[in-house]
Amino acid sequence: MKITKRSLAALVIGALLLTGLLGLAPDPASARTNFHFGLNMGIPMAPYPGYAYPYPPPNAYYPPVPHYPAYPPCARIFIPGYYDGYGNWVFGYYRYDCGYYGY
Repeated sequence: MKITKRSLAALVIGALLLTGLLGLAPDPASARTNFHFGLNMGIPMAPYPGYAYPYPPPNAYYPPVPHYPAYPPCARIFIPGYYDGYGNWVFGYYRYDCGYYGY
């Protein structure tokens, strides 16, 4: 029984190798792509979508939407003049004092 299974396995492996060498097996390089083009001429199943509201009149004026920032602006504070570490005078200036979260 074992000899029959072995001989059958050897025969199948030999047949596969032979078909691979002869080129009878399908090759991925020889695969072709298909291109199809279709045209549907018919009556639509549902009516075309309609608009619930009429179109606006031409040259209608729409006022701009006001812009409100989502957070208050940073506070502007004055930094007075001082001497830096090298003995140079640094003039005072205004800077924005934003909180810990950046606003």
